[in-house]
Amino acid sequence: MEHRKTGIDKRLTAGPLVVSTDEQIRVFQRKLYIRAKRDGSFKAYSLYGKLCEDSTLEEAYRRVRQNYSKGVGVDNESFDAIEKRGVRLFLEDIQQSLTDRTYKSSAVRQVLIPKEKKGEGRKLGIPTIRDRVVQMAVKMLIEPLWEADFCDSSYGFRPKRGAKEAIKAVKENIYAGHQFVYDADLSKYFDSIDHGKLFILLRERLVDQGILGLLQQWLRAPVALPNGQLEASHKGSPQGGVISPLLSNIYLHAFDRIVNNPDGKFAKANIRIVRYADDFLLMGKGYFSKEILSYINRIMENMGLSLNQEKTKLLHTSKSSLHFLGFEFRKVPSKFEWNKKNYTNVRPSMKSRSKLYTKLRELLAKRRHWTIEWIVWKLNELLIGWLNYFSISKVTHIWETIKVIKKHLDYKLFKWMKSKGRKAHRELRQRPYENLVKFYQLLDIEKYARLKTLAKAQ
Repeated sequence: MEHRKTGIDKRLTAGPLVVSTDEQIRVFQRKLYIRAKRDGSFKAYSLYGKLCEDSTLEEAYRRVRQNYSKGVGVDNESFDAIEKRGVRLFLEDIQQSLTDRTYKSSAVRQVLIPKEKKGEGRKLGIPTIRDRVVQMAVKMLIEPLWEADFCDSSYGFRPKRGAKEAIKAVKENIYAGHQFVYDADLSKYFDSIDHGKLFILLRERLVDQGILGLLQQWLRAPVALPNGQLEASHKGSPQGGVISPLLSNIYLHAFDRIVNNPDGKFAKANIRIVRYADDFLLMGKGYFSKEILSYINRIMENMGLSLNQEKTKLLHTSKSSLHFLGFEFRKVPSKFEWNKKNYTNVRPSMKSRSKLYTKLRELLAKRRHWTIEWIVWKLNELLIGWLNYFSISKVTHIWETIKVIKKHLDYKLFKWMKSKGRKAHRELRQRPYENLVKFYQLLDIEKYARLKTLAKAQ
């Protein structure tokens, strides 16, 4: 027994277990969620102290750095400049201002993103990195309160939910007979949120005056226009802020509750809702009566919102295609002659396909001097992202779209190789797509889509 070897590694220390900031925040969120779920009248009144803790601010910075790192605010301070000076000093400065209650939000830099329709632009508000970090910290602390309340019919900007789940729900509703669809389009939703009504909804779960004061600062922060002038903000939430998606969901949750109320008009008319952020579908088994349509308009008016009458429409899924979140729902006959039934086919819309073509054209046109290896790497990045979004197991059917994309990509690669010189890549130019897949590890989109679509679970 003296010479028997033990299985204990002497290099292991008996020090305390180190818990990551991400895990600490998740444990706190889970506790808060369970408390709010069990008690519908629970209100949080002491979250400000948790906001000022080191772990909260460190995790907020990490998440902002990972997901909201694009663009600089009105102070022109970038992540590189912060990290060069020291992240610790940056977070200590924020912590001190929060502890002393001297924190003041900066103006929001407005950027106009061009829309498909010429002459129009979407307003995007970019807060400073300092404001983004504090917004993320507040979002992490208050989000569980409303996650306990949000309806299952809401899918946008929520943990473990997304466009795939929304598309599945739409298809399930169609198969359940809800084929009469009210396809709504809200006009400038993020710019139309009423601050007073939003704070009434916020106080249903939150009474911490410190947190409410921060939310009020961000909502009323002036907007720095592209021409350098400052514009006061009296309504709306800047689209681009970290906290804005959560606030927008809280505001439209009031509409979700009306539709899902078992004793309400929508339930009596057997109407269901599928909502992704400000895009929502009302799906019924029969025609939408004038009473229901006027009721929808009254609700929107009371909330201070307006419907885009040009894009809002009524349709039946067996008579016309339904477009939602980049997908197209259409009725197609069975491939077998003996089967006279029609089935719901879900595929990427023509608009989504055109957007992919535009990205491919821009990628290949601007990089004619690149080597094949670099182009393949960029193409794989683009194609994998596109296929991951549109390939939904047991829901979408994208084989026809894949064939068209392959032909288009083959032609674009041929043009790109030819532009490098008459004698350049002469052999590869014969079948550019197939050769790059075979010799340069270009993504085989048909094989990848088959694996994604036929997967048992995603």
